[in-house]
Amino acid sequence: MSIILGTPLLRRKKIRKSKHGEPKTSTILLISVAIMMAIILLMFAGISYTEGTIKQYSTCRDKIVGYEQHGMYLSPEEFKLALSFCD
Repeated sequence: MSIILGTPLLRRKKIRKSKHGEPKTSTILLISVAIMMAIILLMFAGISYTEGTIKQYSTCRDKIVGYEQHGMYLSPEEFKLALSFCD
């Protein structure tokens, strides 16, 4: 088996366009808008989750404080124990 180390065969000259050219302004703009929308949606979801958690804790605490005002807890330790269940 022999290897030819000479010049390669002559081929027709073809002009090839690079597939990886610089991105167009519209592409950059679309990607930026998509990233901003994703950030906004994640922030909205996070805020909604924390608001729900805070509201649940507040409702639980209000019930326990109401029971305490009606004299259902005999000592401060029982009251503190009941509040710990809201966490």
